[in-house]
Amino acid sequence: MLVLASLGSWLPFAIVGFLIIFFSITFTLRYQQKRNRDYLVTVVCSVSLIIALFTASLLPTDVILVSFMKNPNGTFKEWTQNQTTRDEIQNYVEIGYYTLYALVIAMAFLVNPFLFFYYEEREEQGEKLSKRICSALKWTAGFLIFLILLIILGIFVPQLATLPSDNSTSEWDNVKYLIYHFDSSRVEDSISFSIFTLSIIGFLLLTIYTGYGSIACPLSMIRGKRSARLQQQTIEEQCADIEDQIKTIKTKYPRYAKMPPQEKRRLETLEQKQEALTRNAQSIKVVRRSLFFKCRFLYRPLQIVLGILLLLFALLIFISLLLSNINKCIHFINFKQIYAQGNKTLPNPIDIIITWTGKFYPVSYIVLSLLLAYIIATSLYGLQQLGIWFLWIRMYRFSRGRTKPQAILMLSSLMMFIVVAINAFVYLLIPQYSIYGDQHYSAVVNNGTQTVEICTQFVSTDDCQMTVMGRIILRFFYKVWFFGAVYFLLSWLFLIVFLIGCIVKIVRGRESNIQEFTTDRLFDDDNDDEDNPLIQ
Repeated sequence: MLVLASLGSWLPFAIVGFLIIFFSITFTLRYQQKRNRDYLVTVVCSVSLIIALFTASLLPTDVILVSFMKNPNGTFKEWTQNQTTRDEIQNYVEIGYYTLYALVIAMAFLVNPFLFFYYEEREEQGEKLSKRICSALKWTAGFLIFLILLIILGIFVPQLATLPSDNSTSEWDNVKYLIYHFDSSRVEDSISFSIFTLSIIGFLLLTIYTGYGSIACPLSMIRGKRSARLQQQTIEEQCADIEDQIKTIKTKYPRYAKMPPQEKRRLETLEQKQEALTRNAQSIKVVRRSLFFKCRFLYRPLQIVLGILLLLFALLIFISLLLSNINKCIHFINFKQIYAQGNKTLPNPIDIIITWTGKFYPVSYIVLSLLLAYIIATSLYGLQQLGIWFLWIRMYRFSRGRTKPQAILMLSSLMMFIVVAINAFVYLLIPQYSIYGDQHYSAVVNNGTQTVEICTQFVSTDDCQMTVMGRIILRFFYKVWFFGAVYFLLSWLFLIVFLIGCIVKIVRGRESNIQEFTTDRLFDDDNDDEDNPLIQ
C-alpha cells in the first residue's frame, strides 16, 4: 500500500518533470538569437529554468502526499499509523526541496552571473578570452562574497529567535501548534535564509510582472490585436508622408548646395524613421501572408472563450488573496504571527475549491498545477511585455528569435527568483490547502459525539500532518519574522499592480500584430537576423 501511495504521488511529478524539461529547452531556443546562437547559454538557461520549475512543481506532490495519509473519516491509513513512517516519507520531500534550493543558489550566485558578465565583456573587449574570463570572475566574486555573508547570517540570525514557552502569552497559543516539534538545524536555517532572501527579490518581481501579466494576458486574448489591414495602411501612409518630407529637403538643397546642420540632422532623423517604418511594413506583410493569420476566424472564438476563462481565474486569484489579507488584518496581533493567520473569518474561494477537489484524485493535483502554471505563464508574459528597466532606462527587451545572450541569461535568472517566490505566494493565497491539503480529523463536541472536521491552522491536534513546505515556511518565518512581514506587505502591492494593469490594459489600444521598430530600436537590432521580421 505504501508503494501504491508513493507511486500515486510521484508519478504525476515525473510526468510534469518531462513537460518542464521540454518547455525549458523549447522556450530558451525560441527566444535566443537564431543567427548567433550560443549553445552554452542554451544549456545554462535551460538548466536554470528546469531547476526553478522543479522546485515549484514539488509543492503539489508535497500536498498530495499528506492528503494520501488520511481517510475521509479523519483517521490515518494503515500504512501511516506510525509517526516514524510519516516522517520518513516526508524526509524524501524535504531532501528534494533543500537539494533544489541549493542548486538554485548555485545557479543564481555563481553560474548565471559568470556567464552574464562574460558576454558583457565580450562586447566591450572583443575576442580576448583571458580578459573576458578574468573580468567575469571578478564580478562573480562579488556575488560569491554576498552569498557567503548570507550563509553566515543564516547560521546565526534565526538562532536569535527563541520560541515562547507553553505557559507564555495567549498570542503564542494561536500559533504554538504550527511551530511545536519542528525545530531545524543550522544548515537548514542557513539554506532557508539564503533562499528566502532570493525569494524576497523574486516576490518583488512577482508583484510587478505577475501582477501585471495575470490580468493583462486574459484581457489581451479577449480584445485581440489591431486590424492588420488598417495597421499596414497606416504604416504606408506614414512612409509616404516621410518620403515627401525627405524629397522636399533634398529638392531644396541639391548635391552642390550646402545644407545647414539643422536641416542635415532633420534629414537623418527622417531617414531613420523611414528605415524603421520600412521594416514594420515588411513585418506586417509577412503577418498577413502567414497561414496562422488566415485561419484567425477559426481560432478567434476559442481565443475569446479561453481569455474569458483566464480572466475569471485571475479575478478568483485577486479576490482570494484580497480576502486572505483582510483576514490577517482583522485578526492582526503583530507581524511575528501574521504569517500564520489563515481563513478564520472570511472565506477564501480558491482555497475552498482546491480543498474540495481533493476528494477526487488527481483533480486537486491538476488544479494546483494549473494554478502554478498560470502564475509562471503570466510572469513570462509580463516580462515579455514590460522588459527589464533600470529606473527610466530599458535594459533589455525579449523578442522571439532575437534575444541577446545577456538578456536570455537575465530572463532565466529573473524567472528563477520568481519561481522560488511562488511557494510563499501560494501559501499566502491558499494557506489552508498548502499546509494540510484536504485532511480531516475526528473531533469530540461538547455533547460527547464525534464529528469529522477539516484540518486548519487553528486546530491543536496531532491528527493533522503538515506539508514539508508549510513546515519550512512557518518555522523560518517565525524565527525571522521580518521575511513574513515583507511578504505580507508585498502581497498588497501585487493587488495594487493588478488593478493598475487592468486599468492600463483597458484604456490603451489593442496590441500591434508586430513588435514595432522605432529609431532607437533600429540601432539595438542592427546585429540581429534581419531576414526574419519581428512578429508578435
